[in-house]
Amino acid sequence: MIRKIRKIFRTPPPPLPLPPPPPTTTTITTNKNGNIHKMNNSESTSHDTSYVKQESSPVSNHLNTESSKTNQIPSTDDVQYAKMRIISSPVFQLRDIIRALLSSSSPSSCNLISTFLTYGQLLGASSIHGYLVDRCYDTQTLINDEFSSYQGVALCITYDIKLSEQQWEDIFGIHESTSIISKTASSFFHLTDFLCILSGSRVVYYDPNERMINDERAYVSMFDLEHDDIEIFQDQFSPLDYFLLKSKTFYNGTLIRLPLRTTSTTQISTKIQTLDDIKQQIYQYFCYHNSLIELLLIQTNLNTIEFDYTKDFQLFTKLLSIEKHSLATMYDIQSTTQIIHLTLTKLINDISTSDVSRWFLSIHNDYNEIDKRKTELKFLLPIIPLSTPSESYISLSKSHNYQSIQITSSRILYYCISPILNTFPNDDLCTQLCQIKFPQAYALFLKDLSRLINPTTTTSLSNLSIDLIWELMPDIDEHQRLLNENQKYSLQQQQQQNIQFINNIIPNIWEEIGKQELFYSVTEGWGYVAIEDMIINNVEPSPMQDVLTYVFSEANAPIVILPSHVINGLCKYSNKHYLKVMTPFHASKLLSENSSIITNLTFEQKLLLLKYIILNDPDPDLVLELELLPLANNTFITFQTKQASSIYIIDNNPDFLKLFNIKQYDRFLNPNIDENLFNKLSSKNFQGN
Repeated sequence: MIRKIRKIFRTPPPPLPLPPPPPTTTTITTNKNGNIHKMNNSESTSHDTSYVKQESSPVSNHLNTESSKTNQIPSTDDVQYAKMRIISSPVFQLRDIIRALLSSSSPSSCNLISTFLTYGQLLGASSIHGYLVDRCYDTQTLINDEFSSYQGVALCITYDIKLSEQQWEDIFGIHESTSIISKTASSFFHLTDFLCILSGSRVVYYDPNERMINDERAYVSMFDLEHDDIEIFQDQFSPLDYFLLKSKTFYNGTLIRLPLRTTSTTQISTKIQTLDDIKQQIYQYFCYHNSLIELLLIQTNLNTIEFDYTKDFQLFTKLLSIEKHSLATMYDIQSTTQIIHLTLTKLINDISTSDVSRWFLSIHNDYNEIDKRKTELKFLLPIIPLSTPSESYISLSKSHNYQSIQITSSRILYYCISPILNTFPNDDLCTQLCQIKFPQAYALFLKDLSRLINPTTTTSLSNLSIDLIWELMPDIDEHQRLLNENQKYSLQQQQQQNIQFINNIIPNIWEEIGKQELFYSVTEGWGYVAIEDMIINNVEPSPMQDVLTYVFSEANAPIVILPSHVINGLCKYSNKHYLKVMTPFHASKLLSENSSIITNLTFEQKLLLLKYIILNDPDPDLVLELELLPLANNTFITFQTKQASSIYIIDNNPDFLKLFNIKQYDRFLNPNIDENLFNKLSSKNFQGN
């Protein structure tokens, strides 16, 4: 079954005798590309010799067939075998590939390109560069004459990292039984019948198609560019020239070359694809929203993705590029949160267009007590989404490696956990998220965001404000309103379930939010404070809110200004023992202890302060000894006890003041103030005997 190699030398050297068959049982070590290291027990203690150059001219090719028999290949007088490795793969059968292709429910374009990205993530690569090579190479000096069909147009994918010895075993192989085929491995065969892998100084040629007829095992040919003589196969290696260094013996990265299928008679697949087909598949894959989400959320190592078209490796046409980089990063004990800037550039109809987006990416590390292993929970939140047409937000496939949650009416949060935890089928989504500590991780995520968009920091992120933090805190009333509307109009059951789920987990989220220092104090020097330290200014945005903020800040009180839905969530679900909301009593006590603050206020500010205290709590004791009593001459005097001088009250009409001399206006309550305030001050509660 060994295919003879092209004759290279005119006069072959005399054959050397082959060693007798080993008397011991053959030991087979499988690597993940289907590469098998064969050793008998006399060699089992030596190092891996699969890649060591053989010194004898002929190479004994041991083929491990289905019956596990070891056969000798006798040398011939007219064939010179090259110094390469032809290694059997007992775990990779082509009939399994065919079965996987026929049963695959995903489009080939999705499966193929996602495979490239997944490999890059597993390798630890930061850059992927694809080349659509529209070129044919000579076919005179090949490993096998039938390889000539693989010297034409091809798709080349490069990664900026070399395969380690362990990665040769783990990434490009299959380690399960033949009944469980890797769908990622089968993805390549939608496109090609032949694989070439180059990494460092090692080259692997994999031609499973020639073994298909007899349903035998697949085989690979392996070369070491630094030690093997490859000059006799110059045409075979010429497609790799651009990627190899000047020495032609080393590539500082990893290359997968996939020559496109040229005939429909192969038994792997009858579908033929052109470079134009590949180009459309690339555009299609990256135009869908879920592909970019997986790139940001799961394939986090990848920072650069490029696809070029070339005919000669001198002129290149940029088809698509994706660049992502971190604008800012916040490190915490359990989490890391970044602001990611992503640029997508595409060439459509010879016109290059760019689309820019920004995202929050947070990674939360924890230890799961149930499964007894470390977990990684990731959050992805769009800040500035891509200006992509709405139809391209339709999912390319119903199955994703991530989940989404409508955290607010206008914000969708994407998340995934690795590894996937064991959950019971009867558990609802709320219970499952509590198991993965979603509420705790989300609260830490908000804490990291609050530091990234610190209001006092002037950076390129100045377009972000603290309002975004409040927006991402669930609004109890809003979700209840949405739930009621959905039930009223009988909307989709899935939508109702999502909103109901949010309502169920909101208490857990707010409980965790209350444990974090998430609240920024407008008082200089305080920064972010915990709920046990802060005082909430719950007055609606207005001049009154401003004057109260100024007064409390001047007294160095850690005042915070929060939206109503945030105050509502904290009051309902956080630790109420620590929560302090501003009251007239707080304002009165602060002013009595810091009376000098009043002297710095304007007439309007004093009236607003008095109005806040009296109208919210009409207790005369709260203003006693405070210089806040407004007089008709537009001045203020101190509220005093009955021994104080009398202040007269007239109707709330300024015309009555004309009956008196202007010098006497300091004896009357100001009639021009707010009518409600005037009536409160005119009541018996504020009058002496």
